[in-house]
Amino acid sequence: MSDNATARRVPARRAAAPTRLQRSEATRAALLRSAAQAICELGMHGASIDLIAARAGYTKGAFYAHFASKEELFLVMLDEHFAAEGARLDAMLVGAGEPVEEARRAAEGFLANTDDPVWRRLYQEFATHAGRNDAFRVEFAARQRLLRARMAAIFERWAAAFGAAPSIPAADVAAMTFFMADGFLLDRMIDPELDPGLYATMFEVFLRGLLAMADAGPPASSSSSSSSTTTTTGSALHHSGG
Repeated sequence: MSDNATARRVPARRAAAPTRLQRSEATRAALLRSAAQAICELGMHGASIDLIAARAGYTKGAFYAHFASKEELFLVMLDEHFAAEGARLDAMLVGAGEPVEEARRAAEGFLANTDDPVWRRLYQEFATHAGRNDAFRVEFAARQRLLRARMAAIFERWAAAFGAAPSIPAADVAAMTFFMADGFLLDRMIDPELDPGLYATMFEVFLRGLLAMADAGPPASSSSSSSSTTTTTGSALHHSGG
C-alpha cells in the first residue's frame, strides 16, 4: 500500500476544544472590546451593561461573572492600559546610547501607543466620570499614582545606568512627564491636526532643562524630598552619549 493511501486512512486530529479558562478569557476580552466601542459611541452613561453584553454576544449574567459593575470594568481597562504603558517605557529606556535621543524615542513610542482615537476618547470619558463619581475618582487617582510610581522607578534605573543621580526627585520627574502627556493627549483629541512630533520635542526640551538644572545646582525647592545630589546628573548624562 502506498504511503499516500496510508495517510488518507489516518483520521485528521480534531483541534482541542478550548478550556474553561480559555473560554472565560475570551468572554472577558470580548466584553472589554464591546465596552470600549460602546463608550466611544454613547459615553459612559449610554454604555449600559445590557448593551455591552449584547454587543459582545453574551448575556448580562456573563458580564457579572467577570465584572461586579461597569465601574470595575472601566478600572480593568485602565489597569491593562497603564500596565502595558509601564512595560513599554521600561523596555525603551534601557540606558544604552545617547540619553537624550533614547528619551526622545521613548516619548515618540509613548505617543504612538497612546495617541489612538479610541483610547483618547475612553480616557476623556474616564476623567469626566471621575469628576462626577467620587468613588470612581479615588480608584482612578490611585491607578494614576501607581503608574507614576512605576515611571519614577524606571527613570531612577535609567539614570543609574549612566552613573547619574536625579537632578530633582524622580517622583517629580514622573509626575511632570505624566502631566505633559495628559495635556497633550487632551489637546490632540480637541485638535487632531496638532503635530504628534511636538510631544517628543517638548519632552526633549524638558529633559535638556533638567540637565541644565543639574549642572547649575539644585532647585530652590521641590515638592518631594530629594535623596541625591544634583551636579552628578548633568555631567554624567551629557558625557555618556558624547
